[in-house]
Amino acid sequence: MNQDRIILWYRNDLRVHDHEPLNKAIKTKAQIIPIYCFDPRQFGQTNFGFPKTGAFRAKFLIESIADLRNTLQKLGSNLIIRQQKPEIAIPQLAQELKVKSVFFNQEVTAEEIQVEKALHRALKQIGVKFQSFWGHTLYHPDDLPFEIKQLPEVFTSFRKEIEKIYYKS
Repeated sequence: MNQDRIILWYRNDLRVHDHEPLNKAIKTKAQIIPIYCFDPRQFGQTNFGFPKTGAFRAKFLIESIADLRNTLQKLGSNLIIRQQKPEIAIPQLAQELKVKSVFFNQEVTAEEIQVEKALHRALKQIGVKFQSFWGHTLYHPDDLPFEIKQLPEVFTSFRKEIEKIYYKS
């Protein structure tokens, strides 16, 4: 049986519950290959000389990844872990396993967006599709009843605007 394969790239969303890329991948009936990359850039220093990832954050990250791996194993899967830049590790894995697509949650910071762009370029060169999802906020920015620039400064105002749309009586 020649089943389609999807790489599920985990980043800061180390869970299986309420994880849109995972849910969408499951619906495709493809074989799902979860991966986490310890990106060496995240363990360097900031421009101000401070560590990007301190000891407590690193410990928490390692524990979270171990928990994710255990959860995936209980579900009959596993988690591939690489200590490499994602834009290198993921295309290599995609070629090796003849993967059709990579699914992941978008990030919002400049450095992480640059990694996404680099990965997209690398995957495009080898003909692998790239599908991102929004998973950082309770409401997708496109679903808000106002532009981000007009975001209310007070939560109560925000809540009332949202309730008008989502909780009509």
